[in-house]
This record gives sequence, structure tokens and C-alpha cells, in this order.
Amino acid sequence: MTVCRMVYACPMTMTKTVETAHLTATYVDTFRGIMMNATLAQCEQASVWYRDAEEVAEEVARNLSTSLDVGASIVAAFSPRERWSTNVAKAISFSLGNKPAGLQNNLKMAESSLTLAFDALKGLKTNAFARAIAGDSDAVVIDVWMCRAANLDTDSPNVGQYRMLSDAIRIVAREFGLTPRTVQALIWIIIRGGAA
Repeated sequence: MTVCRMVYACPMTMTKTVETAHLTATYVDTFRGIMMNATLAQCEQASVWYRDAEEVAEEVARNLSTSLDVGASIVAAFSPRERWSTNVAKAISFSLGNKPAGLQNNLKMAESSLTLAFDALKGLKTNAFARAIAGDSDAVVIDVWMCRAANLDTDSPNVGQYRMLSDAIRIVAREFGLTPRTVQALIWIIIRGGAA
């Protein structure tokens, strides 16, 4: 009976693997095409985007006398549904002892980040964002703009979609000799229309 189950399960598993590989290859082609149209100015912006964000996290960490991981987690905690400039202002305000107005869940994540750092961020996007800000060059942030870049039918990818898009970014990064976080930043800048 166990053998029958294994034989039955294999074709379905193989089908899913083939579908995943095909979708990942499609995303690789899409991302590669976007990269090929990048301007020099966009490449320059992408090359420093996460370093600039890390400087914000360092300021937050300095204000709180804590680690970069905590500072990056606080910055990432205020990112959902916020423009970057607002995100920065809220993170710095929080680090100075204020309770910024906005989504209560973001404030809760920031408060939890004080003791849990990355572990306070349960969402794939926010956790990857904190890690990328803290210097993890392999972290890939998949947000609404990356979903749009991939022509995904949703702005909120499920876990499987998130992993496929992240894998596609890593493949393109290897092809171009860049870090995954820099490739993600470049595609984000191109699709969004700027780094701010």
C-alpha cells in the first residue's frame, strides 16, 4: 500500500516542481528584461539604496543605544503601507521616545523589535527588509512593486510566490554579478519610478 501511495504522489510532485521551475524561469526572464532597460542613474541609486537605509537604522540604533539589527527591525516595522520618507520619519521619531501615529500593528512590531529584533517581524517582506537594511546582501524584499514588476495577479504574494520571486531575483543577481538586494532595489526603483 505504501508503494502505491508513493507512485501516485510522484507525478503530482513532479508536476508541481515543473510548474514552479517554469514560473521561476518566467520571472527570471521578466526581471532580466527590466534590468536590461536600467539607466545609469537608476543603477547608481540602487547601488547605494540599502547603504543609505542602513545609515537610518544606525541612527535609530544609536538613539536607542542598541544593535544595528534592532535599528533595522524598527525601520522595517514602520514600512508596511508607508512611503520611504514617512517610514524613516516614524522610525526616527520612535527611537526618540515618541509613539508615531499610524497603523497600530506597525507600532507593536517596532516595540517588539526592541527585544526580539528580526524575530519580531513575522511577515516575509518585513523580515527580509530588516535583514537587507542590516547588511544581508542575500535578503530579497518582495513588496507590491516587485509583484507588479513580475506581473503577478496580486500585490500580496503567498509563500510559494514569494519564494519563486526571491529565487528569480537571486538567479538574475548571479547573472549580472550583483547582490540580490541590489537587483531587487534596482527593479523596485525602475518599476516605482524613483528611489524616494
